Amino acid sequence: MSILETLFGEATVNPFLQNLHILPVFLDIAMLICCFNLLCYLYRVIKGPALADRAVAMDSCGVAVMSLIVIYSIRQGTSLYMSCALVIAILGFIGMVGLSKYIQSGNIVDTGNIVLNIEEAEYLKDMEDSVASEDLQKKAEEAHQKTAENQVSTAKRQQHQYRRHHNRK
Repeated sequence: MSILETLFGEATVNPFLQNLHILPVFLDIAMLICCFNLLCYLYRVIKGPALADRAVAMDSCGVAVMSLIVIYSIRQGTSLYMSCALVIAILGFIGMVGLSKYIQSGNIVDTGNIVLNIEEAEYLKDMEDSVASEDLQKKAEEAHQKTAENQVSTAKRQQHQYRRHHNRK
């Protein structure tokens, strides 16, 4: 009885895999290696030391789970679990992009670059062209100034976090 059968129950009977006696042994070893990697990644998620390390470890956990599913699918001789692995890969990528955007700027959706809202755009449309272009230039300058202020505050916050992290050591 293999490790896989012990963990997940009776494996489905596949005539192709029955003729390859060494393949299940290698697949069991690969699953053990993936489980060990998953435990190491979970330790890094819990231990840290920084948010970026935790994010990378969490992404690696997703890859380890995905590889466990793929190996299990090969071991079972079916392709039913491959769609689950694909969904985990897509969700892991989207989650990592969102988390890295949050780490970089402090929020996921950056509203500082929005120059006009709908009411202001309708108001400017009703005004004369020369006055409207002056107002539009003012709004654009204000938006650029606000974006620059946000970038400065983000940089200061990151410097503060960096100093605080290195002072703990």
